[in-house]
Amino acid sequence: TMPAKLYYFDLYGRAEAIRMILTHAKVEFEDIRLNKEQFGEMVASGKLEFNQVPALEMEDGKVLTQAVSILRYLAAKHEYYSTDALKAWEADSMIDAMSDFNNTMRKIMFAPNEEAKAAAQKEFAEVHAPTFFTRAEKRLSGQKYFGGDSPNAFDFYFGSFMTSPLAANFQSEVDKHSGIKAFIENWNVVFADYLANRPKCAF
Repeated sequence: TMPAKLYYFDLYGRAEAIRMILTHAKVEFEDIRLNKEQFGEMVASGKLEFNQVPALEMEDGKVLTQAVSILRYLAAKHEYYSTDALKAWEADSMIDAMSDFNNTMRKIMFAPNEEAKAAAQKEFAEVHAPTFFTRAEKRLSGQKYFGGDSPNAFDFYFGSFMTSPLAANFQSEVDKHSGIKAFIENWNVVFADYLANRPKCAF
């Protein structure tokens, strides 16, 4: 059978958690990094349901879309997702919380002017980052992974983000949380080969 194909741009972005979970699950896949022209061709072909990437083309030709839904699907398929409803909620609620956190960062990136940008940065540094990392630390509660002894869907979502260049923006906040620091150090060890060999991207 043909290996699965993951389509995204030459970025870590929303595809990196998917790349990491596939790598950890030892699933063979083609990491296809599109330029704008190739992306346009894919959209025109009707292959992308919502005209967005990442998209995961399965061995049988079915194309899955929506980054977090792909992550959750792979987590369920490869047993990183608890069949216990409350444990599944734990992973899902942290993914949702982190999506909210990421949106506060986008406010900085897409601020209409310098004044709005400065205000968004201040709020991010003083409110959003401390709140998110304090809550995440509490949820981790001294465990190796958010999933306990083995990673759950959120671990890949969080781990991919914390190993991207964007994570440098709140290193000072991470330094205040020993559990989060330990998580990142362990993640760097688990994914040492992958991180050393992946293409270098800006974000």
